[in-house]
Amino acid sequence: MAILSRYELVCIPGTADFVVDELTDKFSNIEILHKNKSVIQFVSEEKDFNLFANLYSPLKIKDETGNILNLSKREWRKEFVAAGINPSLAYIMCQVANLSDKDIVYDPFCGASVIPITALKYFNIKRAICSDISSKAVYKSKKNFESANIDESKYKLFKSDISDVQLNKQNIDRIISNLPFGIRTGNHKGNIIAYYDLEKLARRLLRKKGLIVVLTQEKTLLREVFRKEFWLVKKVARVNQGGLLPEIFTISKK
Repeated sequence: MAILSRYELVCIPGTADFVVDELTDKFSNIEILHKNKSVIQFVSEEKDFNLFANLYSPLKIKDETGNILNLSKREWRKEFVAAGINPSLAYIMCQVANLSDKDIVYDPFCGASVIPITALKYFNIKRAICSDISSKAVYKSKKNFESANIDESKYKLFKSDISDVQLNKQNIDRIISNLPFGIRTGNHKGNIIAYYDLEKLARRLLRKKGLIVVLTQEKTLLREVFRKEFWLVKKVARVNQGGLLPEIFTISKK
């Protein structure tokens, strides 16, 4: 009988189900012992916990001797922006989007492009399109793309306010984005304009069977903008990020 080793995964509060999905998909010889909103305990025949380094949705893993491995750190993430998304949460949003190798993904609030790079590196999507109103964000995105060794043919990166995005083809399969919260950066008044512009842009660019996956603290505004006559809005999860409780939503065309 094999001797099992005990491990503990720490995850962003509210994301444990997604972490379990990734864990059980990548490792068949595990048994879940305990799960709550932020901790998953399991046993496995694997003796070397470094083998779990290909888990991207948790924050860290601990073994029974107290060793800790940081799973949210990305070596390619050289540049950061204010209110940027945690890479583990970016991975979870890509999980929610159910990406395939045929998908074109667009992030209109890309920041340092953690979401697009995650989609390209770990989900093997066809192409990523990224834009941001900030020149600094675009510069930092470029540095991260280069650090991640992603060929320029796999992505399009440009500076643009969301109200002036010069894309016209209805060929976007997924819009995945960490939307402005209006708390640490920006404000609610600015968010109203940006969210309505996002809805107009989604109508123009998203394929009929496309999907929007967004993270936002502006939950009421999001539902007001994506009206139920045209869109189906579904809350997928509430997460705890630095004391804030934003939610992940999926939005599809009716």
